[in-house]
Amino acid sequence: MKRVIWTVGGVCAAAAGIILWQSTRTPEVEELAHKLEDAWADHHTRV
Repeated sequence: MKRVIWTVGGVCAAAAGIILWQSTRTPEVEELAHKLEDAWADHHTRV
């Protein structure tokens, strides 16, 4: 039983670590929105 608890705790800790690591690596939504807006403007102004 003790081994199962340690295994579940380890899996939960790994999942939490991955979630936190991914949240620090992804750019903010506003930054992505500005990049998309700039790309859209560049695409429509080129002739």
